[in-house]
Amino acid sequence: MSEPIPYYFDPINRNAIIVKPKKPFFDWVNAIDDTDKIEEVDENNIYLIREMDSNFDVQEWISDNYEALFVNELNDWYVDETLWPKHRTYELFCEWFKVTIHSMILDLEDFPITKH
Repeated sequence: MSEPIPYYFDPINRNAIIVKPKKPFFDWVNAIDDTDKIEEVDENNIYLIREMDSNFDVQEWISDNYEALFVNELNDWYVDETLWPKHRTYELFCEWFKVTIHSMILDLEDFPITKH
């Protein structure tokens, strides 16, 4: 039997952003491979970034770093970069992905977070 979760959870000094593909992204995926039409996914990538004072600051971080997010999302589906859109603008990123911002990240476990 596992230990009960404590009533107080430790916040960590990060914000999280979740990047969720939208229909134009799936249109691109389906245009490359129409074997199984994909219209949505159950899981999305969560990115932890440094803790910021406001959602406006996080949104600014996203607009400054959208290219890395975009590349990672494309690479999750197709590693062949020749299939990727050539002009990956912030506007295209916003058209293809919905980004939600989460400011309270709580660690429910009592062992250290590790990076691999």
